[in-house]
Amino acid sequence: MGDGMNGKFNVLIVGGGIAGQALALFLEKAGISSAIYEARGPSHGVGGGLALSPNGMNVLAALGLAEALKARASLAPVSFFRDERGKLLARLRNGGAKFGEPQISAMRSDLYAVLAAAVGEKRVPLNYGKRLARIENDTDGVIAHFTDGMTARGDLLVGADGVHSSTRHEIMLEAPEPEFVGITGIGGRLSLAEMPELTSEQSRSLTFTFGPEGFFGFCGSSAGEEMWWANLPRHEPYSEKELESLSTEVLRRLLLERFGGYYQPIPALIKRTHDILALNIFDIQSLPKWYVGRVILIGDAAHAVSPNSGQGASLALEDAMYLAKLLRDCSSNYAAAFALFERDRKPRVERIVAAGRRAASDKEIVSPLKSKLRNFLIATTLRLIGIPGITDAIGYRIDWDRDDFTREAA
Repeated sequence: MGDGMNGKFNVLIVGGGIAGQALALFLEKAGISSAIYEARGPSHGVGGGLALSPNGMNVLAALGLAEALKARASLAPVSFFRDERGKLLARLRNGGAKFGEPQISAMRSDLYAVLAAAVGEKRVPLNYGKRLARIENDTDGVIAHFTDGMTARGDLLVGADGVHSSTRHEIMLEAPEPEFVGITGIGGRLSLAEMPELTSEQSRSLTFTFGPEGFFGFCGSSAGEEMWWANLPRHEPYSEKELESLSTEVLRRLLLERFGGYYQPIPALIKRTHDILALNIFDIQSLPKWYVGRVILIGDAAHAVSPNSGQGASLALEDAMYLAKLLRDCSSNYAAAFALFERDRKPRVERIVAAGRRAASDKEIVSPLKSKLRNFLIATTLRLIGIPGITDAIGYRIDWDRDDFTREAA
């Protein structure tokens, strides 16, 4: 196996979601061969909604895919913060021209489809139904063994297999387990045609509502749709059996008990949605390391962040771009590239994970008096200083053409 042809590598990518597919595309751009091994089937990109901030959209632009996603998504240039009666607490811009690409909101399946189409066009091997069983990781290379008996050999292996990563469990028995953040996410989407009372501003912005009964947000989704989500505090995560028992009608009743008295369009969104889903929210605040030998973790496998940060997908895209760039420039010194990747990325993502944890505290169910005080503090903070750390988060840029590895070595 050695170090790959012409000083490059053959990379095994475990996980075919956002991070894995983006990494394969950047490796192809760098002239490095790879293959993706995904545990589920080709429809696994379905799921909830997401926001991509300018930092994430700029990564897609480097792949030439930003316009394809914007055609499927909704622009979200502004965020509104309101109380349960609809009173405006603050209005913030989500970036601007100086940040490059705009912020968008979409379904995860939209981003997955754009990446999958590009992976297909580049003819990167994408193998479905390949659940990782174990890894042989030594000085000569790496071998991935899958539960169906298949094996794959490569020079390096990248675990991009999400918050409950099998790769992480294989290489770091001491790694902490993903931690429940104390919030259940509940959400849905529906056609704009079913919500004629929505203004164009509401369908082209993010609205965050804070009230005594909890948090409720809504924004544009896939083109022509609106999506919404609520965060309800909970001491323990639901079991799989409990989640299965939470039908749309059960969730609708629960949400209307909580949010039926909030301002419109919140009750209407809940009443008219056909399919409502609930999920437990986990994060990983910190890992002692991100790589062992020839195996490295990226995306949620390394640093799962709660949706409260609004940065999960963007961070996964950043990881993919930066790791591919370092491997391109490292002259076969993959260990030094891994070390530089961890050193440069770990502080940034851990700040954002911590910020997501802090944001969850604003979504607690409290008394009406405490809610008024909380909303006063939210309004005052946002109007005076905005969201702490937001410029650092969305203003991050990776220069694909600059050789960071050589600059570091010098």
